[in-house]
Amino acid sequence: MREIRDKERLEQFYAKQQVHFSKRPPVVKLAEFEKGEILNDPLQPLTQFYILVKGSVSIYDLTESGSIRYISKAATGALLGDMEFSGAGKLSFYIEAAEKVLCLSLPFRENRHVLENDPVFLRFVLRQLAEKLSLSAVMTAFAQTLEERVLFYLKKVQPEHEIVSVDHALQPLHCSRRQLQRVLKKLCDEGLLVKTGRGRYRLNK
Repeated sequence: MREIRDKERLEQFYAKQQVHFSKRPPVVKLAEFEKGEILNDPLQPLTQFYILVKGSVSIYDLTESGSIRYISKAATGALLGDMEFSGAGKLSFYIEAAEKVLCLSLPFRENRHVLENDPVFLRFVLRQLAEKLSLSAVMTAFAQTLEERVLFYLKKVQPEHEIVSVDHALQPLHCSRRQLQRVLKKLCDEGLLVKTGRGRYRLNK
């Protein structure tokens, strides 16, 4: 992670997110993460909020057997650090940059007094927290067919309702390439999905 010391860019990005605040927090920074960089893991919980303003991240945790369980993929406008701020640090997930990512950074210590007394921001925190916990519960407990998992993944997990790479979708959907390709073709034949390119599929709205 590196801080981007460009006040003009910082103000441009903050202007697009200020709807989530009734009052500007005292300390707001602009941070950049490279693809593959870990933003957070349960052993080192976040000490600041991150609001994604460019790029996307993968959110996942590890099962007791050591396998990866994907929770969701978050993109522009998503809030990270909601679980740590609310005191649910032990439930933290791994967060990894899926591409180069820019975030607004709001350190807890310097901003806590203002943010804890901002009802607009607290509603934003609650919405984001509830969405992550709901997705985690559903992906874990809902015994679905692969077709149902694909549709749920596109509707609820992928922000743009699109699979941009078959290979990238294999882990969160827990299937082989052959299984996924067969299901994607079937869903396209049924008109539920649209193939938009090589290995790219979009939910047919």
